[in-house]
Amino acid sequence: MHIEKEGWARLIHGRLELVCNADRSVAMGVMVGDAATGQASLFPKNARRRGPATDMVTRANAGEGAPHVQTALFVAGVGPDGVALSEEEAFALKTWFLLSYRTKMGDTVRIDCELSQPSSFQDGFVAEWGKRIPLPALVMDGIEPVNDDGSEEIDIPVDFR
Repeated sequence: MHIEKEGWARLIHGRLELVCNADRSVAMGVMVGDAATGQASLFPKNARRRGPATDMVTRANAGEGAPHVQTALFVAGVGPDGVALSEEEAFALKTWFLLSYRTKMGDTVRIDCELSQPSSFQDGFVAEWGKRIPLPALVMDGIEPVNDDGSEEIDIPVDFR
């Protein structure tokens, strides 16, 4: 909706995909966190190792300049919704991540979330978060497992030659 109605655009750098607002000042991405996600008194970590693009946006959040010149920090996304940013624009961007952590207990699924800004990055993991906004947990019950095969057998006739 933000892309369609408010001028937001896709940004892609390596395997990091974000969306940024129309004036290129704020970007948002998603990241899977650990059990501390959404808990204001705890310190969450990203569940999986992240790459140099996450390091770059973390340095930009901390106000650090570019360590060396790169030809394209963000390249245009697929289709008309993607943009390319100059190095200066990329390092002016403040990036937030929607962290989420999913827990399943019986038929109930709980998803803890927070919107957070990484400020320090080491060895593929966020070492420090600047600003954090814990969000209310989403709790869903009655989740039924997906049956990809359907309820009946599939019979596909094959003509032999």
